[in-house]
This record gives sequence, structure tokens and C-alpha cells, in this order.
Amino acid sequence: MKFLVCGVGSIGLRHLRNLKLLGQEDIIVYSTGKSVMVDIKEELEGLKIFNSLEEALKQKPDVCMITNPTSMHTNIAIKAANAGCHLYIEKPLSHNLENLDLLQKIVDEKTLTTFITYQFRYHPHINKLKEIFETSEEKYGQPLYVTTEWSEYLPDWHPWEDYKQGYSARKDLGGGVLLTQIHPMNYLNYIFGDIKDVKINKSATQVLDIEVDDIADLLISFKNGISGHVHIDFLQKPRVHTMKIVTSKGRFEWDYHQNSLIFVDMNSQKEYFVNEGFERNDMFVSMLKDFIECVDMNKRTKFNLNEAIEELKLLKEE
Repeated sequence: MKFLVCGVGSIGLRHLRNLKLLGQEDIIVYSTGKSVMVDIKEELEGLKIFNSLEEALKQKPDVCMITNPTSMHTNIAIKAANAGCHLYIEKPLSHNLENLDLLQKIVDEKTLTTFITYQFRYHPHINKLKEIFETSEEKYGQPLYVTTEWSEYLPDWHPWEDYKQGYSARKDLGGGVLLTQIHPMNYLNYIFGDIKDVKINKSATQVLDIEVDDIADLLISFKNGISGHVHIDFLQKPRVHTMKIVTSKGRFEWDYHQNSLIFVDMNSQKEYFVNEGFERNDMFVSMLKDFIECVDMNKRTKFNLNEAIEELKLLKEE
């Protein structure tokens, strides 16, 4: 299987490393040469690099991995799909809905496999919660409401670059906290099922001197009656990524950075769900391995293009 990696920023290089880790050797790269990654030359050594997407697509890759800034996703995806490539697209799918209907049409006509990379669908604790609410409601209770917070200090993300120039901080590249940190809404959808409605309140404090939203709160109504609240921001230090799920028999408390999942019942008795040896990159490796299997076996991925379009519509980012 031949892979074309489009974009070699931090996430592009991560996917490239993981391809090699999984034994994939037929890899080519499309890069505009603007990456600021300090170790990029070493990472790309021995790989054929193209400065033209059209020239790269002439090499007939089977898969196109799109890791460029968000505002570039749709245009590259359309060209790659027209060339017959299966699509592995970094989240979010896009910053708006423009031309996504055309992309979906091409994908359907060519029966291409698509995946938008939400790695938390491969986190052991997230999958444990999904399993519990599908099979063990009698023991742990009916889920009633969920709150999740993901707060990080944007200048700490990529110390090697000026954070104001990164795509997350730039409106023209599709940045802003709502789209950049949309993971919690996505994994709540994965755990609890279809979302009926989302009400969004976002603001740009300009504390970091950036032009995009740096705080967002989402009130989510699920079709099964569960209520959810997601808070995300670019401002908090030290970082926080937690979730609390209240049920009819207690509550689950999850702390991503502490690698901790606990159930506390109504008598304050605690049950701990152990996740020993977990490393962040495990999610990315599992995600990529699953995608390759889906391409090989023509299976549906965990989050495909159609689902990503529906998610974007909920965010009302038109």
C-alpha cells in the first residue's frame, strides 16, 4: 500500500513515524517546505518529497493522509479522491461546509474508505465507558448528564514555533479553539450516540493576542435524552482534561492526564479501572492500524466522511 503524507508539521510527522512503526515503507510526501519542525530533515531522509500535489498524485498512492492546516483539507481531499485515494484526514474535517457535498459525491462514486482522525475513539478508558453504557447499565446506572473540560495553554503546545503563527491561532487557516479542540464533543458522541442539538457560546478574549476564539462552551442534547456540557479553552495552565458522568447509581470521574477512571457509587465506594502502560501514541498507532485494516477489508471506519460532515453541520460553522 502506497501512502502520500500531505503536510509534515507535528501531526504529519507523527503519522509518518507510525506508518514506519507498522512496517509501511512505501511512503511519499507532499510538502510546501514551510514546516518549522526542527528534526524534519532526519525524519524525511530517504523519502521522495514533492512540492506539487499534482505530481505527488501521479505516483498513484493508495492512501492520502491530509495533515495540512484545516482550511486546506477540502481542496486537497477532492484532488486526492479524484485520483482514487482513500482518505485519512486530520480532524476537524474542514473549517466550513464549502464543497463537502462534492467531496462526498466523489467518495461515494469511487467507493473510497474515509476516516477523520479522532484518536480518543481509541483510548482504553473511552472505550471502557462506551462498553459500560452499552452492556452494564444495570450495575452502574443510567447515564443522566456529562460534563467535560479540556483546557490548555496554547503557547505551550509547540515550543519550537511562534504560537501566533500556528494554524490553531489563525482564522485564515481554520483555527480557533472550537474546531481545534473539538475532541470532547466527538468522543461523547461515540460513547452516548447521536447528538440532537448543540448550543455554542464562544469568545475571543485576546489575552494571547490571537484573532480566533479561545474559549468555547457547548451545551449538547443527545437523542437518548442525556445532557452534556463541554468547556474548551486555550488559556489554562496547568492543563486540564477531565470528564464527569453522573448516573442514576453514582458517577464516573475521568482524568486523562492522570490516566485515571473511577466510579463512585452513592455510598462513596470507589471502583478503579486500571489502564497500565498506556502511552499517548498508542491511540494514534491503533487508529492507523484500524484504518489500514478497513482499507484492506473494505470495512467502515469508526468516523467517516459523512459522519464528519454531519458533525460540522452541528457546529454551524458555515
